[in-house]
Amino acid sequence: MHTLNHLEEALWQKEQALIGYIRYMREAQDSQNEDMAALFADLAKAEEKHIAVIRDQVGKYSEYQHLNTYQQVNQHNSQSSTYEPVAHPTELS
Repeated sequence: MHTLNHLEEALWQKEQALIGYIRYMREAQDSQNEDMAALFADLAKAEEKHIAVIRDQVGKYSEYQHLNTYQQVNQHNSQSSTYEPVAHPTELS
């Protein structure tokens, strides 16, 4: 659970950086500074890639957490089960 929180925090920070880079890029474009605009555009693209990777990891980790919880419940239920096999109908005669 701790790892998921860290990933979500990193995702939020990357999204904020992306917003900032886009804002700086637009300001540079407005002031006709194409070199700075291109630099901030490249930084924004890099942040988008990082965001995609982190989102993928958050999704996988969230799914793993849910599966892990399901597996723990399933394991507990199977260990504490009072299930007794029932004889097949042909074996009852």
